[in-house]
Amino acid sequence: MLKGVALETAKDLLRGGPAFTARAKLGSVLPLGGGESIRVRRGTSDLEVVRQIYRDEQYVLPQDVQTRRAKRFETAIRSSGKVPVIVDAGANIGAAALWFAREYPQARIVGVEPDSSNAAMARANCAGNDRIEIVEAAIGGEPGFVSVESDVAAYAVTTERAESGCRIVTVDECVGMVENGELFAVKIDIEGFEDDLFAANTDWLDCAKLVYIEPHDHIFPERATSRNFQAEMGRRDFDLLIKGENLIYVRREEQKK
Repeated sequence: MLKGVALETAKDLLRGGPAFTARAKLGSVLPLGGGESIRVRRGTSDLEVVRQIYRDEQYVLPQDVQTRRAKRFETAIRSSGKVPVIVDAGANIGAAALWFAREYPQARIVGVEPDSSNAAMARANCAGNDRIEIVEAAIGGEPGFVSVESDVAAYAVTTERAESGCRIVTVDECVGMVENGELFAVKIDIEGFEDDLFAANTDWLDCAKLVYIEPHDHIFPERATSRNFQAEMGRRDFDLLIKGENLIYVRREEQKK
């Protein structure tokens, strides 16, 4: 236990810097660089989420060729007069939304989070960026409702279809929230509900240029939660990269003849 804490502290210092390390011990407001900061709750997984995204850079594309390709895709959307839209499915406290807003400064981000406490934190953390909208909802393949189950650490927020409760939005609905929007990227970390998201209405995958997915078969070994997205992604022309806990799909460019 002590070795694990020491290792995390060493990583905080090496990659996050002294200010991040000091604030991480307090569990309050963490500096993200560039004048940005994010509030985290003590005794929750908030700190670990921020570490994964900002310290460990798990959303940074691992190869320069894919980074340049993603930028070309974003530029092409803007050149067509459209607004690039990034859907952050499983927005948690807004850390990923803030990262995407920094990485793609012309994009609009729609964060979808079903847990009311997390959604409130995300709204507060993203309040200073008018390109980010946080929607308190689940995301799935078809509209409807879910029941929401949250553990005390505000980390494993699981959802299950129900007759009433938290509403479900689709990827297409999220894109429709942005005037003149065109889908650019989707980040998916929805604790097993990815089986529902990829079960129906997956045409949005033909438009997406980047798809980040954190699979959860290890948490739900009897549900095969990754089967639907494996099938859908396998039918499309993406490169597959692995970074941290994420599978990152980058659309391939059409070859000029």
